[in-house]
Amino acid sequence: MFRVQCAEVRFRLFECGQFLLTLVGAGVLASAAFADVAEPTTLAVADFEFKDTSGEVRDQTAEHEARLKAFGVALHDALSEKIDLVALPCQAEQCTIKDPGLVDLSKQARTARAKYLLIGQMHKMSTLVGWVKFAVLDLNGNKPVCDRYLTYRGDTDEAWRRAAEFTARDIEKHCIP
Repeated sequence: MFRVQCAEVRFRLFECGQFLLTLVGAGVLASAAFADVAEPTTLAVADFEFKDTSGEVRDQTAEHEARLKAFGVALHDALSEKIDLVALPCQAEQCTIKDPGLVDLSKQARTARAKYLLIGQMHKMSTLVGWVKFAVLDLNGNKPVCDRYLTYRGDTDEAWRRAAEFTARDIEKHCIP
């Protein structure tokens, strides 16, 4: 009789253990589900500015404006694959750090419910060397999350497109928590 009771107790303990494992497993699944419900990372992307200090004689203003616009599109496309982007109201016009300025950009980004704001500049130093200077700002903490210089080679459409894609990967890897 004692052995039967012991066997029954062991069986009940086994059932309890299975039940507890099921509860723990459900808790892990539930916490993973609630983690997905957490507020997504939202990023507002201001238009990048362009600076040319190459000293080249030929006027390339139109080419650089077209490349800068294509850079912005490629950057948005690459970032939007993994990050929720929000539009800034000023993007129908000039929407850079200089115009309307950092204070207005930050206000617009907060109004658009962004957590972060990306600002930046393309700098053509020479025909062969260019820089992408950018910063990601935490709008809740009013502080930069990262501030980086990346270099790229060449002054062609392909070079600028690759610079945009590399910039997006760098932002995802190093700047967005």
